[in-house]
Amino acid sequence: MAENMDPFIPRIPEVDIRPDIETVFINARAAADTSREDEDGLFHRQVIIVTPGRLLISKICPLPSELPSDELLRLTSLIPPHPPKNISVIAFTYLEALQKDIFKAIPFFGYLVGWSTIGHRVWVFEGHSSAFQAGCREADMLIIDGGILPFLGDEMEWRTIAAGVMRGKEIKIIPR
Repeated sequence: MAENMDPFIPRIPEVDIRPDIETVFINARAAADTSREDEDGLFHRQVIIVTPGRLLISKICPLPSELPSDELLRLTSLIPPHPPKNISVIAFTYLEALQKDIFKAIPFFGYLVGWSTIGHRVWVFEGHSSAFQAGCREADMLIIDGGILPFLGDEMEWRTIAAGVMRGKEIKIIPR
């Protein structure tokens, strides 16, 4: 990336092309379905980000009891907690941007954390064609960052690919 380029400009970053990409996402879905224990012995759900280098980053979520009631109401009105859903998210995952300010890189990241907190399984990736099927596989819902949408190519093509591997058919585009 050019030194003077804004690290927060949405795009699909350069990725590692891996022959085991299905395994990477099997592991991401499994991690999104597990909780991590904190130092107090409490178990927290987690959002999993698949980096362009194909590492898994875990972002720990608060406990449901730690969310204000109005926030819980907003989250559950958008995606009810029952039954729990597999939510695949295509968003800007450039590592430098995530490290500097994850909420600037993924403006709706707070919602992802909230949905994971209430029981949904959430994983995030950049949408690169080499990982598109694996990243959408088994999703009940696909959420796409509107800033990444122009980089996904032909809409009919990516929608067909997604529909072919998703469990559900719900696709939501979040405008920036």
